[in-house]
Amino acid sequence: MTDNQLKMAFSILNYSLGVFIAIMSLKLFTKKGLTAPIYITAAIVVVGPIENLLMRIVKPEDRWLVDQLTSVAFLIFLLLAVLESGKSLMYRPQ
Repeated sequence: MTDNQLKMAFSILNYSLGVFIAIMSLKLFTKKGLTAPIYITAAIVVVGPIENLLMRIVKPEDRWLVDQLTSVAFLIFLLLAVLESGKSLMYRPQ
């Protein structure tokens, strides 16, 4: 397998998993009102397609800033997901 074929295979796998997670997140939100999966999907979108788009737009010497900003946004969305998950566990009826 060539490098280009491997790159394409991983790209397809990454996007397929991202789409699957997004679909499952939307299902959980619409059927059960869970918001933590939506935050996780937002985190994935930030470090996936949004970061890729920004990396193409900015100058090479500024890509470190895009990397850092998208990492911070990713971690904020994960923090929101954790806090939301903790909240639902704390208020679960016994």
